[in-house]
Amino acid sequence: MGEYTVRVDIEDLHVAYTGRTVVAGARLIAAEGEITGLVGPNGSGKSTLLRTVYRHLKPVAGRVLLSGTDLRRLAPAEAARHVAALPQERGGDFELTVREVVAMGRTPYKRAFAGEDATDRDVVARALADVGMAQYAGRRFTELSGGERQRVLLARAFAQQPDVLVLDEPTNHLDIRHQVELLAMLRTRRRTTLVSLHDLNAAASVCDRLHVLHDGRVVASGPPREVLRPALLAEVFGVRATVVDHPLTGDPLIAFDHRAPADGPGGSAAAAEAHTPMSAPSGVLGAGPGRSPR
Repeated sequence: MGEYTVRVDIEDLHVAYTGRTVVAGARLIAAEGEITGLVGPNGSGKSTLLRTVYRHLKPVAGRVLLSGTDLRRLAPAEAARHVAALPQERGGDFELTVREVVAMGRTPYKRAFAGEDATDRDVVARALADVGMAQYAGRRFTELSGGERQRVLLARAFAQQPDVLVLDEPTNHLDIRHQVELLAMLRTRRRTTLVSLHDLNAAASVCDRLHVLHDGRVVASGPPREVLRPALLAEVFGVRATVVDHPLTGDPLIAFDHRAPADGPGGSAAAAEAHTPMSAPSGVLGAGPGRSPR
């Protein structure tokens, strides 16, 4: 397995908490070198599914495959060389410098008690530079703002040099400039990426393919332009919206009605006017990866 060559297949995944099913029979793909987005309302199962991909959770049933290899069959260190994660849960504060936190990403490549070598130092320096935190290398992690910590933890994931990046709401805590920079960086790197995003317009812009989760199930899959239709937005997200072309990029741009939800006054009329019923579009489950028109 190597950069740009790893495909993630999630097959009939079931995940439960304390006897309650949170993800129910999810089937989806993240194609080689593409950015695959998970979108859905809060509680739809996005984070749970991602936690299973980076082995924080064990599924009740189903498999996560990396280019055909069952992820659970890999030793932890080997799995960490292939998959790096930026989870929502950040753990406790690190009493470490920024550079030391990023250097933790090199752990899967080191033998016990082995020190850094020139490769490690170069990788860490490059990861810090990529997220704009090189000048903070000597600062304590605990002294940073939430957005700065987010960028450092992303650098730690980059330092793992993974085949697959798993990012759970990576733009949380970031100001708009750093959100744009982060998403542009993901598109430039073109690693196989699974990312959950609340911002549907960001997802439409950066992702090659979207999977929409609702109540633990994948209800639609395909290129953003095919998936993000007014009827789906009304039924899954409970909002009235129309989709137009972004005037600068040509990407799909969702214009929301902030005056009333889909089930509020006028909501039923909006649903009736939608042109496409909520169902899996042409890029349905199991189909090959598609790219959204640019």
